[in-house]
This record gives sequence, structure tokens and C-alpha cells, in this order.
Amino acid sequence: HKIERQDDEFKTEENKRRAEALKIARQDDEFKTEDNKRRAEAHKIERQDDEFKTEENKRRAEAHKIERQDDEFKTEENKRRAEALKIARQDDEFKTEDNKRRAEA
Repeated sequence: HKIERQDDEFKTEENKRRAEALKIARQDDEFKTEDNKRRAEAHKIERQDDEFKTEENKRRAEAHKIERQDDEFKTEENKRRAEALKIARQDDEFKTEDNKRRAEA
């Protein structure tokens, strides 16, 4: 009976150890599952951040393009105004000379 009792106690302890080992294994699996979820969420956020940065860079590039076009337009407009002023001065000079000639004639 003593040996049977010891054998039963050993089996009981062995079952407790196995149950504890299974419990720890389940907790480890749960931890790994949660860790994978956190990593997946972190990767998702990184991808969204990269997409946002890409879109932001596109917007900035478009804004710079528009600024350059605006600068080019202003430069051309200034050239046209300068040319118009030059023509107006030449016209004034011509009229002045024409008036002098008429006065002398």
C-alpha cells in the first residue's frame, strides 16, 4: 500500500507539473499572440506614416512647382511691362520729336 500511495502521489505531482507546464505554455502562446498583434499594429502605423509622408512630399512638390510657375509668370509679366514702358517712352520721344519738327516747319 505504501508503494501504491507513493506512486499515486508521484502521479498527482506529475499531473500538477504537467498542468502547470501547459498553463505556462498557454500563457506564452497568449503573450506571443498579443505581441504579434502589437507588432502588426506598429507595422500598420508605420505604413500609414510612410503613406502620409509620401502624400505630404507630393503636396510639397506640387506647391513648389506652383510657386516656380508663379515666379516664372511674374518674371514674364515684368518683362512685358518693361517692354511696354520702353515702347511708351519711345512713343513719347517720337511725339516730342514730331512736335518739334512741326513747330519748326
